[in-house]
Amino acid sequence: MKGNLALDTIMMWIILLVVAGVAIGIIFHYSSEIKSAFTGLGEEEPPETEMFEADIFSESQIKTYIELCWEKTGDRFNENFICYILKGSIAHINPKEFEGNYEDYQVISNFNSSKGILTIRFEDIGNKIILEN
Repeated sequence: MKGNLALDTIMMWIILLVVAGVAIGIIFHYSSEIKSAFTGLGEEEPPETEMFEADIFSESQIKTYIELCWEKTGDRFNENFICYILKGSIAHINPKEFEGNYEDYQVISNFNSSKGILTIRFEDIGNKIILEN
């Protein structure tokens, strides 16, 4: 009886070791897939850059795009990102009209209003929205 109990115990340990070995082998074999599944959890992908064309853009439209850029990016992203590219006349717009500190971000306006293109981008360092050509 003691011999059967010892043999049963040894067989149980052998089966446990084989199962553990198979499980460890599977984990090592699929480790790269497991890592890729867990990397990026909790990180949001930045949205795509949007391009808009119009004959003319108003100050209120540009202010709306600035606010939307902040809503798209804000504190969620740790990288610089181009939110919008506006193609159309901005000749009547004063670049200094947009500059300043807002509630959560700062707007820096470095564009030439005689050009027909305006890029609105988010810069992570300092939470800045930058307007440039």
